[in-house]
Amino acid sequence: MAARIENPAKHIGADDIYTRIRRRIVEGHVTPGLTLGEAQLAAEYGVSRTPVRNALARLEQDGLFERVRFGYAVPVRSPEQVVELFEARIILDLAAAELAAQRRSELDLARLRHLLEQAEAATGADLIHINDAFHDALRDAAHNPTLAQLASRVEAQLAAYEARPAGAPDDRQSTQDEHRRVFDAVHDRDPARARSELQAHVHRARDLRIAALARADRKS
Repeated sequence: MAARIENPAKHIGADDIYTRIRRRIVEGHVTPGLTLGEAQLAAEYGVSRTPVRNALARLEQDGLFERVRFGYAVPVRSPEQVVELFEARIILDLAAAELAAQRRSELDLARLRHLLEQAEAATGADLIHINDAFHDALRDAAHNPTLAQLASRVEAQLAAYEARPAGAPDDRQSTQDEHRRVFDAVHDRDPARARSELQAHVHRARDLRIAALARADRKS
């Protein structure tokens, strides 16, 4: 897949460029192994190479890019490396669920409840974004910014590796039911149950990802 070209914009800095390129990677518009150069991106965004260089350096620190001969590229990961990333995300998210059950505010609950309601009517890519937003809101409810940033970084690396299709109807209903049970545990301030319910959810997601990797490996 070729990189999506955006219209140049004036007066954008390294932070804006970082955010835009990161979004393109996470949404699958920059595929693993595709090389992007400083000059190319600077021309695209209508800026000098300095803010582009700074943004690319941050993305490299995030694990979303690596230096190659003619620029930067999204790393090509083996199935084993993808599973490792998933395991790291599971550990971080289970900790976040426990903390969320202890520290959540009424505003946190309102945000989570709203996302559950949105998911009922969403389909396709919208549903994927809402489900991701639920996990983000759960991490925010833990009120530990360091943990949330680490989890978000690992999740971005996973998303960069594989653009995810919308789930099948059975998977969609399972996800919504699992999210609802996690919400109920957080609402009831039950850390052990929040961890247990989220563990069941993320382990099922991990197993689906492993099965998809195995199918792709057989085709290659």
